[in-house]
Amino acid sequence: MEATRTAPTPAPVGIAPSPQGPSQQSIKEEIPEEVIEALAEILLESEGEESHPLPFYFLPQNERGNVDWVAAIELGVIDPMDDLDPQKQSLPPMDFDVVFKVKGDLPDVVYPHYPHTLWMDCKNCHPSIFVMRAGVNQVTMDAIAKGEFCGRCHGKVAFPLSDCNRCHSKPKPGKPFIIPRAPG
Repeated sequence: MEATRTAPTPAPVGIAPSPQGPSQQSIKEEIPEEVIEALAEILLESEGEESHPLPFYFLPQNERGNVDWVAAIELGVIDPMDDLDPQKQSLPPMDFDVVFKVKGDLPDVVYPHYPHTLWMDCKNCHPSIFVMRAGVNQVTMDAIAKGEFCGRCHGKVAFPLSDCNRCHSKPKPGKPFIIPRAPG
C-alpha cells in the first residue's frame, strides 16, 4: 500500500458525542487496518523530520491541517481534566476576550479565553505565564517564538505561529483586514 502524507478525514462537525465517549473497543473497531498501516508507514518515512505524534492524525483538523482542539472537545473525542484530582470541581469556561494593542498597522491581537478555559484551568497561565494586570505583560512575537507567553503552547501543540490571522484579528479603525499568511 502506498502511503501519503494526508491524515484520515476527521469526524464531521455537528455529530453529537456519546455522553460516556467511545469505548476503547469501539475505537479500535472503527479504525481500518489499512489506515493504521498507512500511518505507521508515514511515521517511518518521516523519521528525523518534524511531524505530529500519531494520535494527532485521529483528531479533528482545521483547514490548515492543524489539530482543532476545541472541535475535539466539543465532539467528545477528548475530555481533558482541569486538575489531576478527579474530585476537584471544574470551573465553567470563561467567555471573554482580552485585546492586546499592536503598534503600527497590523491588526490588534484578540486573546479569546473561551477556547483556552474550555480545557485548561486558570492556573495553567496565571500568574506564572501571564500576570493578570493590563499592560504588565510585555508580549512580543520574538518572545513568543522563543517559547514565552503564547509560545508555551502555540508552535508546539496548538496552532502554529505562521497562522497570523488567528490572533491578529481586530483591524485598526479605518484599516483593511489584510495580513498575508506566513509560510508553514
